[in-house]
Amino acid sequence: MLRSVIAVSISCIIAMISVLIMIVEGTITPEAWALLLITPIPVAVSITANKDPVDVASDSMEDWTDGNEDQTDGNVGDPAEAGFDIPVL
Repeated sequence: MLRSVIAVSISCIIAMISVLIMIVEGTITPEAWALLLITPIPVAVSITANKDPVDVASDSMEDWTDGNEDQTDGNVGDPAEAGFDIPVL
């Protein structure tokens, strides 16, 4: 929670600096646009920097059976029968 509050405050400070640059210069400068573009970065970092690892339960994993696959003896087969289009040159 503290991390997100700090990130939001940093984003607000960056946005205020950008507005201050616009007021001082009297126009929208590339520096002001650059600051506005980097405004969401602290919030994104605080959201994604989760230190709680997610454990994946190994009991829910099962091996898939290959029963639906057509087994051929090294023969590729006809692409038209497999559903592929035949290219016309």
